[in-house]
Amino acid sequence: MTEAPDMAAVGRQLDEVGYCVIPEVLTAGQLDAVRHALDRVLAEDEAAGTSLRYGPNLTNQRVWALLNRAEEFVPLAMHPVVLNVVRRLLGFEDILLSTLTANITRPGGDHGIGRLHTDQGYLPTPWPCMVACNAAFFLDDYTEENGATIFVPGTHKLLAWPHDIPPPDPSRIACATGRAGSVVIWDGRLHHATGLNRTPDQQRRGVIATYIAPFIRGQENWCRSMDPKMLDKYPGLAALTGFEEWQTLGGVNGAKYSGLNF
Repeated sequence: MTEAPDMAAVGRQLDEVGYCVIPEVLTAGQLDAVRHALDRVLAEDEAAGTSLRYGPNLTNQRVWALLNRAEEFVPLAMHPVVLNVVRRLLGFEDILLSTLTANITRPGGDHGIGRLHTDQGYLPTPWPCMVACNAAFFLDDYTEENGATIFVPGTHKLLAWPHDIPPPDPSRIACATGRAGSVVIWDGRLHHATGLNRTPDQQRRGVIATYIAPFIRGQENWCRSMDPKMLDKYPGLAALTGFEEWQTLGGVNGAKYSGLNF
């Protein structure tokens, strides 16, 4: 990254429209390493017959729990710029990584690919607060033509599911476009979807880190699926993946939180 982002400007945009693109958060070397790692994982899934493809013509592909697939993905989950923004956004210093996935959008789908949704839809509405947010790292240029993530700006303030309100006017829909190496961060209440890839031959690869407040249960149960050896190798990863207690939550044989006073 060439320079630190203007955190005040990032905060204003997240508050006003619900998402913000930050350019050049990955160096050329990081971008190259993650691309190669993801392509290797995709090839492994193809060879094993376990590729998770979805949508019309099975053009899109998802890979779950990337921390378990290659260490090149760990620095994305722990990226200091992203963690700084997410901690401010969620309002907690101690946050959790709900999951780390890849989303590959290829040509040939139709409008069944992208359906507007929110990322904290597991809570009943109206949502009292934000408890989830996402950060999507661009491994390719994100363009309107190749399926950049679409958002309906300002809908994080409606505190409602997309299907509980009238469909948005198409003119209100925005695309999170940017060069490879950028990241887009968005409020978990914001209405969004995968874009439609209209190109004849381009794929759009992204790695998505979903973060949650420390009292929310994550999508991936890292305590069961992750190799514990990773925790010693990457300081801070244990707290991020729920291996450490947080204010009486997640204890082992009783809470160890020093603030207890019953």
